[in-house]
Amino acid sequence: MLMKTFTFFVLFLFAIAVLQAQDYQISFTGSGQSTTIDNIQVENLTQGTTLSLNGDDVLNLVGTVGINTLIANKSNVKIYPNPMAESAIIEFVNSKTELVSLEIFNEIGILIAKQSTLVQQGRQRFKISGLNAGIYNVNVSAADWKYTSKLISLGKSSENTAIEYQSTDKGSSPENALKSTKDIIQMQYNNGEMILFKGFAGNHERVLTLLPTQSQTVNFEFIPCTDDDGNSYAVVTIGTQTWMAENLNYETADSWTYDNDPANGDIYGRLYNWEAALTACPSGWSLPSDDEWKTLEIFLGMSQSQANATGFRGTDEGEKMKSTSGWYNNGNGTNSSGFTALPGGYRDISGSFIGLDDSDLWWSSSESSGTSAWYRGLHYNYDQVGRGYYNKAHGFSVRCLKN
Repeated sequence: MLMKTFTFFVLFLFAIAVLQAQDYQISFTGSGQSTTIDNIQVENLTQGTTLSLNGDDVLNLVGTVGINTLIANKSNVKIYPNPMAESAIIEFVNSKTELVSLEIFNEIGILIAKQSTLVQQGRQRFKISGLNAGIYNVNVSAADWKYTSKLISLGKSSENTAIEYQSTDKGSSPENALKSTKDIIQMQYNNGEMILFKGFAGNHERVLTLLPTQSQTVNFEFIPCTDDDGNSYAVVTIGTQTWMAENLNYETADSWTYDNDPANGDIYGRLYNWEAALTACPSGWSLPSDDEWKTLEIFLGMSQSQANATGFRGTDEGEKMKSTSGWYNNGNGTNSSGFTALPGGYRDISGSFIGLDDSDLWWSSSESSGTSAWYRGLHYNYDQVGRGYYNKAHGFSVRCLKN
C-alpha cells in the first residue's frame, strides 16, 4: 500500500511538471476589413522581448527555445485509422538519413511508449498497437525538428503498447511535402506572462493582449480608423469598448505637437484644446464622455465609487494602460489592457509645453462648467488614473472611441 501511494505521488508530481512545461502553438486569422494578415508584432509584456512574424506563421511559445516544433498535417504526418481500435499506422516524411523518435503520451503527459529508429530519407511507416481507450499525443522528432499530432484510441487492450517500424518509401519527395508546412517561430515563454499581439493588414492595425494557457487561434478583427489626413490608427477592444490604441495625430486648428516638433506628433500624437478635440476624431469614432471613461476604468478594476471620485483613484488601472517603456524614472506600466499610453505631456493655457516623458492627459467630451471639461490623466509616479477638470483652452491628447 505504501509503495502504491508513493508511486501515485511520483506520477502526480510528474503530471504537474508536464502541465507547467508550456508548449503552446498560436496561429492567426483575420476578419472584418481583411482576412489576410501582412505581419504580426509580438511582445512579451512581462519579459520585454519582441519578435516579428509573417501573417501565416505560427507562434510556438516554449519554456526552452531550441527544437523546431511543426504542426502535423496530412502532407507531413498521417495517422489512420483515427480513432483506432486495435492498431493504427503513422506515416511521416523526413528529408535526410537520421535518427527519428516516436513517442506516445497520455492526456496528463505520461510517456506510454517510445521507439527510436535510424531511417533513410523518404516517407516512413510505423505501426502503433496496444493502446487503451483515451486521447494521446503522438510526437515524431529528430535532432532539429518535431511533429506533434493527436490520436484517439477506442481499444480496451490488455497488451503493452508497441511501436513498430514498417517501411521507408525512398521514392517520395520529402522536400516538396515539407514545403506546405507553416513556419513555426519560437518564443521563450513562462506560464502567467502577458503577450501583446499587433496585427497589420494594409493600413489597418489591431492590438490584442492574451494570457496564453493553451494552443489556440487568435483572430484579428480589422476595423477602419483613418482620419481625414489619411493617418491610420491601431485599435484595441477593452471589455465592450473599442478604442484607438494610440493618440490622435490629425492636424486641426487649435492643435499642436509638443514643442511644435512634428516628430513628437508622430510618437505621441497632437495636443488639442477642448473645442478642437470634440470634432477631431475620424468618421465612426468620437471623443469619449466622462461616463465612457468610467466604463473603461471599471472594466480594468475600479469600483463605481472610485470611478466617480476625482484625483488619482483606484489601484493599478493606470499601470494596465501605460506602455511598458518610455515613462520617466521607470514609471512604466504592464500595458495588459493594450491601451499603450505614452507620456506625451500637455500644453498649458499660457502656451507652455509641460510633462513630456512623465504624463499624458486626455479630454472627455463632458463639460464640468462653461469654461472647463473633464479629463483623464496618467503620471509616471502613479499606478492609478487621474480624473479632474481643466480650462478648455489647455492642449490635451485625444483618444477616440468607436461609435
